[in-house]
Amino acid sequence: GQLFQLLRGAGRSRQAAEELTRALPPSPKPNTANMMALIAQAWEAAGDEAKAEAAYKETTALAPSSEVAWYNLGYYHMTHGDYDSAVPAFLQSVKLSPGFGKGHEAVGAVYFGQGEEEKALPYLLEARRLMPDSVNAHLNYANALGKLERAGEAVAAYQSVLDVDPSHADAANKLAHFAVQACDWRDYNANFKRVTSILRDDLAANRTTRLIPFNALVLPVSPADQLLIARSHAAKHDSVVPFRHMRGRGKGDAPLKVGYLSADFRDHPVGRDLSNIFIMHRRRFAIPYAYAQNPPHPQHDGPYRQRVADHVDALRDVNALPDREAASLIQGDGIEVLVDLMGYTHGAREGILAHRPAPVQVAFKGYMSTTGSSYVSHLISDAPSVPAEAAPFYSEKQVYLRPVFVASTHPINHEEGRQISAEPPTKKERLDSGLNTTGFVYACFNSLYKVSPSVFDAWMRVLSAVPNSVLWLLEEPREARDNLCRHAERQGVNCSRLVFTPKVELWRHILVKSRADLFLDTPIYNAHTTAADSLWATVPILTLPREKMASRVAASLVVSLGMPELVARTMDEYVRLAILLGKAHFPGCRRCPSAKLRAKLHRRRFDEAHNHMFDIDRWLVSYEAGLRMLREVGRTGGHVVVAV
Repeated sequence: GQLFQLLRGAGRSRQAAEELTRALPPSPKPNTANMMALIAQAWEAAGDEAKAEAAYKETTALAPSSEVAWYNLGYYHMTHGDYDSAVPAFLQSVKLSPGFGKGHEAVGAVYFGQGEEEKALPYLLEARRLMPDSVNAHLNYANALGKLERAGEAVAAYQSVLDVDPSHADAANKLAHFAVQACDWRDYNANFKRVTSILRDDLAANRTTRLIPFNALVLPVSPADQLLIARSHAAKHDSVVPFRHMRGRGKGDAPLKVGYLSADFRDHPVGRDLSNIFIMHRRRFAIPYAYAQNPPHPQHDGPYRQRVADHVDALRDVNALPDREAASLIQGDGIEVLVDLMGYTHGAREGILAHRPAPVQVAFKGYMSTTGSSYVSHLISDAPSVPAEAAPFYSEKQVYLRPVFVASTHPINHEEGRQISAEPPTKKERLDSGLNTTGFVYACFNSLYKVSPSVFDAWMRVLSAVPNSVLWLLEEPREARDNLCRHAERQGVNCSRLVFTPKVELWRHILVKSRADLFLDTPIYNAHTTAADSLWATVPILTLPREKMASRVAASLVVSLGMPELVARTMDEYVRLAILLGKAHFPGCRRCPSAKLRAKLHRRRFDEAHNHMFDIDRWLVSYEAGLRMLREVGRTGGHVVVAV
């Protein structure tokens, strides 16, 4: 035993295993199970997987009633990626000893690792009960709830982590995130203060911030801090050696080879738009290639992935490729401008971009903020979304498209919108959409995590001032709906005036949304695709732009339609305009301010002088010109202004 310990301590695990094996009796008995477990550990440390696995199995044969022996076997399988073998071993350990907390935790961890969070939950909950002082037990349970998007329960679970370890930064950040998801504002300011303190600590220590860039967009984080957060995440790829590029390739009038990198070539707002843009790209100017970070999926793709494949020169599946291999594939295709549609959204592969597979790499559409990186040189925007004074808070140079940086393909994807009347909705039309009211209908179909305490307070002021008015909202997540009702009641507004609706089928959601009178935008993070939905449905959007791009997109869209009167400058003005439009309304009125706005928007959707956001052909000329200008100026070029 002493020699074994000396050999293991000296890093000579193979010799230690051999020495202890020689000490075993010819026919090992149950009392040698502990010795066999040590042999298994030594073979594992020596890297001999076959002998290690055999020894762990032999340990369970020698001590079949030992929960620890079965746990060790399961742990070995789990750490070597054999989850199918790990599960029965861990299950046997908890069957033998129902009070064995580590066993329950292990079963839950394997199920969680396999994406089976629902199966994991009862085991992780039991582990937490059995090990109340274990931070990991509380954290694993909270993470599973978070993955299942059970936001309200996740808030309580992350709070339990902090009850055990008040300094746990990851739990504090996630608690703040899920509290926003659930519209749980009880500790909104305290949560944000704690997140800010952690952010300052991370930045001072020069480490990647625990606050994820996308999550920061729905918190009152300043543009300066947003840039610092993004830079800290981009810095993870500082060690990547980028590819070199030959100068002078594809200059002049030659068609531009443009690549698109995304995980959303599927039934997703980006996929639906891009599938049409690829069809419309003028091949004498731009030849599109698509690089899919999402594998094919029969349920999630709809017709859109195939439509992309049919109208690009090549659709490459890079989902399973390591970053450098994926980047090499892109470089091999001779891509001159690579358009990243992800930023820091779910499924992003910024490691591919860090290799610089294209001479110029530009951010567009999917992520309305800065990447903070040196490898994405430009961002497609416009003056309303990123005004000149805000440009210093972006690591990218701007490609300013005029008059709008992004157009909507709704006239193609939602032809039913062409039939929507300029007249205000009738009572029957509203009843058909689940609205039993003759009062003024305010609506916000943004995800509820975009609703901040300040804008909800403003909405309640509006409802209080406009009798019989209602606010039409999405009903999910349930916890958010319940919390919003409680917030409304506390401000003297009956919850019955909040009308919650489920999401409806894609083919009819534009018609349903057209039954509202006015869309109230969320200032901290605007409606983007949802704004296009509303405007195409002939429902005016009242918006209040803030400092960050994500909070200025709706202003860009309504200004492009020649309707700047829908852009408020302060929260008080936002409230005043909303009240004015609601109070002056009555059923059937065609000369009310709200009816006049609706009629104006109805005309503007088809007016060639003003329908910029719905004129995809005209926008595409500007967009392609911007990409070709990027080829000329290169990644080191400055801001680009396109006015075609």
